[in-house]
Amino acid sequence: MSLFEQLGGQAAVQAVTAQFYANIQADATVATFFNGIDMPNQTNKTAAFLCAALGGPNAWTGNLKEVHANMGVSNAQFTTVIGHLRSALTGAGVAAALVEQTVAVAETVRGDVVTV
Repeated sequence: MSLFEQLGGQAAVQAVTAQFYANIQADATVATFFNGIDMPNQTNKTAAFLCAALGGPNAWTGNLKEVHANMGVSNAQFTTVIGHLRSALTGAGVAAALVEQTVAVAETVRGDVVTV
C-alpha cells in the first residue's frame, strides 16, 4: 500500500496540507515567503504534489527547482517547514512511523528548494 493510501488518500493529504500552511503562516520565520500568495490555490498545488510524491494516482508535472529559484530559501528555513509538515501530520493523528516516512519523501526535494 502506498504512503498516499496509508495516509487516507486525497482528502487526508488535502487536510494535512491545509494545516501545514496554517502552521507556516503562524511562523514569522517562514510566513513571508507566502505574502501575497493565493493560499487556497497554493494549498491545492502542494497537495497535488504531495499526493503524487506519496504514490497517489495522479502525476505531478511542476518544477520545484524553477519555482523556488529566486525565493532565497535556506537550509534552516527548509528544516522549519519540514517541522511544520511533521506537526500537521502528527496533529492529524498519523502514526509516528508514517509521519517519518512522509517527511523522508518531503526531504527528497531539499536540493530543489534550498537556494542559499
